[in-house]
Amino acid sequence: MRAIRVHSALRTRLKRLESRAAATSVQYRMRCGHLRRLPRDYTGEKHVVISKHLPSQYGQEWVEFEEVPGPEPNAEECGDSGVTWINVMFPMPYPEELGGGW
Repeated sequence: MRAIRVHSALRTRLKRLESRAAATSVQYRMRCGHLRRLPRDYTGEKHVVISKHLPSQYGQEWVEFEEVPGPEPNAEECGDSGVTWINVMFPMPYPEELGGGW
């Protein structure tokens, strides 16, 4: 009789722990892309945005990142609640090193 109660208590505890873990789980996703930078002599505040979504390669999301002048917008305006993005950026040469254009 005691073994049945212990088994039932363990099962209840396990269900509670699993539901708590499911409620707090964070999904991590990664996206890669080249970063277009502002001119080297730019001194103001800047932030990075996604300027273009590219076709996925081997199941990996690819985008183009771009530095833009000004403060970063509020994070609340961005969607994807429950998803934490890991952005891998490959900086491109500064515009003046490319001959003035992108």
